Amino acid sequence: MADATPPLFSFGVIADIQYCDTDDASNFAATETRRYRDTLRQAGLAAQSWNEAGVLFVAQLGDLIDGQNAGGYGAGLRFDGPQSEVAFEKVVTELQRCTAPMYHAIGNHELYNFDWPSLRRKLNLPERGWRVAPDEPACEADFSFVVQPVAGWSFLMLNAYEVSVMQHEELDGHGEAVRLMREYNPNDVLGDNQGQVDYFSGLSGRKMKYVPFNGGVGARQMQWLRKEVVSARERGDRIVILSHLPVLADASSHRTLMYDCDEVLRILHEDGCGHVVAVFAGHLHRGGYAVDGEGVHHVTLRSPLSHDDCFGRVEVYDDRLELRGNGEQLSFSMPFPPLQKVPPTATPAAEL
Repeated sequence: MADATPPLFSFGVIADIQYCDTDDASNFAATETRRYRDTLRQAGLAAQSWNEAGVLFVAQLGDLIDGQNAGGYGAGLRFDGPQSEVAFEKVVTELQRCTAPMYHAIGNHELYNFDWPSLRRKLNLPERGWRVAPDEPACEADFSFVVQPVAGWSFLMLNAYEVSVMQHEELDGHGEAVRLMREYNPNDVLGDNQGQVDYFSGLSGRKMKYVPFNGGVGARQMQWLRKEVVSARERGDRIVILSHLPVLADASSHRTLMYDCDEVLRILHEDGCGHVVAVFAGHLHRGGYAVDGEGVHHVTLRSPLSHDDCFGRVEVYDDRLELRGNGEQLSFSMPFPPLQKVPPTATPAAEL
């Protein structure tokens, strides 16, 4: 039954398209069938649906194309050469049928295909920000940014791979990722035979996130996140977090979490004071949903790669978000958390 009151605005969501011009196949664990070519059709269908709904913008949460396009593993070994550019252009062409602005998260599969400077150009990411090579000056968040589509709302896009082995080897983020995996993962996940190594052998619970296809936001981006959350709170904004990697195991799995998810959650809870409504992420193809102890909704979107006609739009109301799932994407109603009084010792954004 349709809502009597129209939404204030709506935005589109999709994650893990992972297009590749290759036959259907199972994933490494044989837990899902991946329909690589069909994702191109689904991207076009999503764009048409968003246009019809009149969304204000679209959040594309990473992994536009599959890593096999680079030619280094799987079906890519049979290609005449890398297909990354061709595959990327095909997906972007379909998504650009949507007339609304589109904001992109960086996923691990983008980084299997392209370097960071290329991604900034290809995805029209903001010029300001984190270093992407050791000879560039350090400045504010590069692949993290804020979108404020209407008064009263702030959307914060995180770079979940600021700390990762997919950063330049001379950058702090690469070194921190190596340190974490050596400390918490006893398997040879950084060696030359990664394709033959069981990343999760002997691991359980929280340590399972320390694998090469995950990453973290890091200390500097954490400072940026806190400042933006506090600023939005002081404006009275409601806040939505966007990321390729989830931050709550109950909405995903320990295998797919951001390295520093606990620190991110602490900022959302303690500095958000009820203003953070939801976190939207991808990465885990089967998707997930949970509400944490502070009332923040965590949505892990299902992937078109393994689910039919899978995308959605989020309608924003005065008191809730409504995720309207298409195809096999589930729908969720997300009432706002209650606003909390700001602790008297809270630091203003200007002093962070």
